[in-house]
Amino acid sequence: MTLTMACSSTLAETASASDPDKVEWSRDWPRIRVVEGLNIIAMTVGSAVVNEYWKPATSANSRGGWLFDNAVRDAMRGRTAGAQNWFIDAGDILYKSAVLLPYIIDVYVVALGIHQSADVAIEMTLINLQSLGTTGVVTLSVERGSGRARPYTDQCQPDGTTRDGSGRTLANGCGNDGDFQSFYSGHAAAVATMAGLTCVHHQHLPLYGGGVADLVPCLLMMGAAAGTGVSRVVADRHWSTDVLMGWGVGALSGYVLPSLLHYGFGGGRALGEIRTAGMHMVPVPQVYTGGAGMGFAGVF
Repeated sequence: MTLTMACSSTLAETASASDPDKVEWSRDWPRIRVVEGLNIIAMTVGSAVVNEYWKPATSANSRGGWLFDNAVRDAMRGRTAGAQNWFIDAGDILYKSAVLLPYIIDVYVVALGIHQSADVAIEMTLINLQSLGTTGVVTLSVERGSGRARPYTDQCQPDGTTRDGSGRTLANGCGNDGDFQSFYSGHAAAVATMAGLTCVHHQHLPLYGGGVADLVPCLLMMGAAAGTGVSRVVADRHWSTDVLMGWGVGALSGYVLPSLLHYGFGGGRALGEIRTAGMHMVPVPQVYTGGAGMGFAGVF
């Protein structure tokens, strides 16, 4: 993190692509610098070291909900073991898929394969590693240091199971290393980071040709981040404030950090913008009597 912040003296200014309709790395966008490369290595190693040697808390430093947590938990948590297990599995699938697929599709298949731009593929990969490494080491450190009890721990039984008021066994077990790593949600943070990265890359690089085609992956990844966070609350693995914090960290690492260090702010095309001769159009949410939808506004 220190090395990342050391780059602040050479932040990217507002810039635009040399050719907004071509997948190429603009001369105005700072590339990954040596200090950032060292930062990527440090963050990757740091995450492994924290995970291996900083043991989770064995007792709670904080219990119970904050702010609106209790109300959200009462409204959303799964009431049966089957429901909780389903959302545990769904959250894990979303998390693993959302972190892996953008590398396979956007970097390997599209940038490297279709557009045959090893230059763009390398820069995207390094930026992704930088953001994910930052999210990883910060998240693991906060999880291990905060010692917040997970929601389900208030239902722990002497035999290590969790049970509801009727005595039915629920999905989460007690007495493991994860009982006091609730704050904040690593799943939500990681997927939100990849969502931010997907949006910032597609905003500045017409990987799918521009327009709505480049808006879709951003929206899909935002949906994956939302679904992952919700799944963690329904599974009773996290409080809602854990998820909100994870989303916030992911947005900063995934979107703001690459914009500060590389792409700049304000220079990319609006996601979903359609450009043709003499016409620019962008998608605009619309609310009307009896419903809502998506329209377009433009200059002709």
